[in-house]
Amino acid sequence: MFNLSSLKLLGSLKPEYTAYAITLMGVMGVSAIAPALPVIAKAFGLTKIQAGILVMAFTLPGTIFSPVTGVMADRFGRKIVTSTAILIFGIFGFLCTFVNFRTMVIFRLIQGSSASALVALSTTIIGDSYTGIDREKIIGYNASVLTTGIAFYQLTGGYLAHLNWKYPFYMFLLAVPTSIFVMVSPIPDIRCEDNFSEYASRVSKFFSRKILWLFATGMVAYAVLYGTFLTYLPFVIYKTGGNSIVVGAVQATMSLSTAIFAAKLTKISKKLGNKILPAGFLAYALALSGILASYFSGYELSFFIPSIIFGYAQGTVLPTLQNLIVSFTKEEGRATIMSTYGSVSKLGQTVGPLFFGLFTLDGVYISGILLTLAVSFLHVLKEKGFNITSSKL
Repeated sequence: MFNLSSLKLLGSLKPEYTAYAITLMGVMGVSAIAPALPVIAKAFGLTKIQAGILVMAFTLPGTIFSPVTGVMADRFGRKIVTSTAILIFGIFGFLCTFVNFRTMVIFRLIQGSSASALVALSTTIIGDSYTGIDREKIIGYNASVLTTGIAFYQLTGGYLAHLNWKYPFYMFLLAVPTSIFVMVSPIPDIRCEDNFSEYASRVSKFFSRKILWLFATGMVAYAVLYGTFLTYLPFVIYKTGGNSIVVGAVQATMSLSTAIFAAKLTKISKKLGNKILPAGFLAYALALSGILASYFSGYELSFFIPSIIFGYAQGTVLPTLQNLIVSFTKEEGRATIMSTYGSVSKLGQTVGPLFFGLFTLDGVYISGILLTLAVSFLHVLKEKGFNITSSKL
């Protein structure tokens, strides 16, 4: 029974555990459904592009609502905004099992609107609660939790979709107890008491060229993840004779690889220093090359090797970007900055499937290789002293 002793137990938990719970909700929306896309396409008679709308409908609202949610969290408090968002996310995700495809897309839009800033808010809570090496370590652990959660959702979603396309949507019911947990958890419930004009003026100063460059880097990383790996890799695996279980296993392998490398972020960061981002994008290119080779080989089990390399890229690039952005902001505007980054990330998640969908399946990975190599090269130039963020360029 939930009683006073239960509340005392919650009060003794560290803020990082609340952040982890929020993160697990933030990544469920796509990872639980992506392995089911071919099955859903078959059930509703859809093309791969039409099935991909379920991903786009979830990610698109984030480009608008993520910064709005961040402003609300800065103004009204982290707890009430986050717990309400999680609850709405869960309800409309579950309701997708009862409707036709058109209504499902609408429900996914509502779902995506409510969940748009969850991962950003979890990072904000870590930034509010920790500093220095501890913050970098916890952000790395949070990325590890994120990808472990993705792995679980992908494996479970792939298996459930194999039974029935509706079953993966039942996982969204986990949002209900999570919403309650966030509301009663002992996280710093920071809110800015300034009037809105003073608040807006203060936050606007955080948007430096350095921050915007990191935003752009993150957008590309998410476009590659959601375009090449989450949306179109299932179709590639099906082309080689695989099924939803193989898809879930391959994508889960990437997530577990990400979790391992993200947990070791501090050690990797010390070893690579400023080279960690260009090395990460080089790993993206190598992984995509491996996927392309596996596609041409026609052997579905060969996809596991490039998925591990892709996991290294994810585990180093994404938490490094989060830590750098958090480091450049102050707590009174941190939720807004991180949620704006979340908005840019959602833009990448939305544009990725659309952009890569313009190509044939092999063209998806050729274009991805060229894009990630270009970003890696730009970061190398930046580290060698070229001012690529200059307004003169």
